[in-house]
Amino acid sequence: MQGSSSSSGDESLLPNSIHLGQIADFWKRYDSVADGHDLKLSKHLNDNLDVLLIFAGLFSAINTAFISFTMPALSPNPATETNALLRLLISGADNKTLAAFDQSETFSPTLISIAMNCLLYASLACSLVAAIGAMMCKEWLHSLDRAGQTGSIEDQGRIRQRKFDGAQRWQLETIIDFLPTSILISITLFFTGVVVFLITLN
Repeated sequence: MQGSSSSSGDESLLPNSIHLGQIADFWKRYDSVADGHDLKLSKHLNDNLDVLLIFAGLFSAINTAFISFTMPALSPNPATETNALLRLLISGADNKTLAAFDQSETFSPTLISIAMNCLLYASLACSLVAAIGAMMCKEWLHSLDRAGQTGSIEDQGRIRQRKFDGAQRWQLETIIDFLPTSILISITLFFTGVVVFLITLN
């Protein structure tokens, strides 16, 4: 009787052990597939972001240097005003003439200078947005890395899936794919501003 009761107890535990074994096998397979997917995705996106960051940094530096040449067109040139006053003094102008000159000389930048600088600043803004977006996306990808995680395979898998679902919900890949478009817009605005600058030289 005792032998039969113990054998029946072992048989009742058998389905549970099989079920637990299936769950463990599932999470092992999930871990293997997820690791391969995450490594491939992370490497691909990180490589793209590295190239974009380098280009955005260099292009922003070039853009900033060019803006330093065009900014003076938005403000009066002190040397020009000084030369005009010196000419008046040399020509023997009296105080009334100098006062009239001071009141009549109000600087106003030309529309083409304003448009040129607006284009260059918009270009710089687009490249900086791309650079900032790339840095944020790299941090996001780093948070998806499971290196150093502790806990059971099931717990790690659930945490990974939750992070992956969040990345999908917030369209991480779409954002990363858009960043090069922002750089292209920046380049287009920059060269448009350069063309306007060249027009002002004629």
